[in-house]
Amino acid sequence: MAWEVSADQEEPWRRFLQELSGSRYEEYAESRRRLGISAESVWLAPKRSGGGVAVVYLEAEDPERVLRELAASDTPFDSWYGTEMRKLFGYDSARLPRVAGGELLFAWKEATGEGETEPAEGS
Repeated sequence: MAWEVSADQEEPWRRFLQELSGSRYEEYAESRRRLGISAESVWLAPKRSGGGVAVVYLEAEDPERVLRELAASDTPFDSWYGTEMRKLFGYDSARLPRVAGGELLFAWKEATGEGETEPAEGS
């Protein structure tokens, strides 16, 4: 997922992410486990004028289901999370463009050595 972060949203958003990795970390981790998210990474591609583009990468078997369940969840943490995202960016995960709409242009991953093989030379 990706969205614009204005210069005035950047600092409140950073504080929100610090709260997720600090005082709300256990609630956040439990939410992600319950939803079936195995990994989540958040980047900011900054603009010279401030703000930038937020890029969020989720690993889950069915990312669209995860976003629907997150939007519909009434657990206290998920409700708080949704409220904060709406305050910061004016939207909720139920209204994000569908995950399948993106186009993967390039990917690379190191082989783990467990059952994976690298292509043979000349292949």
